[in-house]
Amino acid sequence: MKKSKDLAPIAIPHGPPVESTAEYFKSKMESSRMVKKYPVWDVARPTPQVLMEHARRDLMEAEEKLAIKREEEKQNRQIMDAKWEELRAKELLLKESFISFNKFIRENQEKRDRAERKMADDNEVLARKTRETEAMRKRVAEMEEVKQLMEKQVEDYSVYEDYLMAVVQKYPEFKQPLDVLNRYEALAAAKATLADRQERDLALLERARQDIAALAEDKKLFIMGLNNTLAVLRWRYDKVRSRVIKWELALARLKDTAARRHEELAHVRAAIWSLYVKICQHKGIAVDVGTSDFEQQLVVIMRALIELRRIFNIAQRRAQHKDGDGETKATSSKPIEQPK
Repeated sequence: MKKSKDLAPIAIPHGPPVESTAEYFKSKMESSRMVKKYPVWDVARPTPQVLMEHARRDLMEAEEKLAIKREEEKQNRQIMDAKWEELRAKELLLKESFISFNKFIRENQEKRDRAERKMADDNEVLARKTRETEAMRKRVAEMEEVKQLMEKQVEDYSVYEDYLMAVVQKYPEFKQPLDVLNRYEALAAAKATLADRQERDLALLERARQDIAALAEDKKLFIMGLNNTLAVLRWRYDKVRSRVIKWELALARLKDTAARRHEELAHVRAAIWSLYVKICQHKGIAVDVGTSDFEQQLVVIMRALIELRRIFNIAQRRAQHKDGDGETKATSSKPIEQPK
C-alpha cells in the first residue's frame, strides 16, 4: 500500500537529550511570551492543493481501515465456516440419535417394568421382615421381663443363701448349707425327745406329789420344804419352757422359710439351666458349663440376648436401606423427555 508524504514532519533534535534541555526550556519561555491571537489576515488560507492533500490523507487512512476490516472479515468467515461444519456434524449425530431413540425407549420401558416387579418383590420382603422384626421385638421384651424377674428373685433369695454360707464358713463342722438344716432337724428331734422325757418326769412328779399328800400328816414339815423346792423348780421350769417355746417357734418359722426359699431357688436354677441348654442347642454349641455354675449360664444367656438385639438392629438398618433404594429406583424410573 502506498503511503502519503507527511507535509508537516516533526523535527527531532539530534544529539543527547540532555544537551537539548536548555533549548527546550528556552523555546517554552519564548512561546509563553508569544501572542496567542493572530490577526485574521495572518491566518493561513486553505488552498486547493492543501485541501486535496487533506482529502488524500483521509482517503489513505480509510483504505488502511478498510483493509484491516477485510482481514477481520476473512478471519470471521473462516470461524463461521468451522462453526457451520460443526453444526452439520451435530445435525448428522442428532439424526442418528433419533434413529436409535425408539430402541432406547423400548429398553427403558423394559427396565421400568423390571424395576416395578423388583419393587413389588422388595415390598413383600420388607413386609415379611417387618413382621419378623415385630415378633422378635416382642420375644426380646418377654425375655427382658423374665430376666428382670429372675434377677429379682435371685437377689431376694440370695440373703438366705448368704446366711447359710456364712454359718458354714463360721463353723467348720458344717461342710455345706444342707448340713446346717440336718443339724437343725437333729436338734428339733432332740428337743422333742427332751419334751417327752420332761412330760414323763412331770407325771412321775405328780405321782410323787400325790404320795406326799397321802403322807402329809406324818411328814408335814418335810412336805413343806419339798413344796418350796418344787415351787422354785416350777418357776425355773416355766421360765425355761417359755424360752424353749419361743425359740422352738422361731426355729420352726426359720425352717419353713428356708425350705420355701430353697425350693423357689431350686426352681429358678432349673429354669436358668433349661434356658441355657435351649440356647446351646439352638446355637449348636456344646454344653460345657456345670449345672451349679449359674454365673456362666447367665453370661451365655446375656450374650444370646445381646446377639438377638444386634440382629434386630441389623435387620432394621437393612429395612431402612431397602426403603432408600426403593425411593431411588422410583425416581430413576421416570420417563426421559424427548428432545424438542
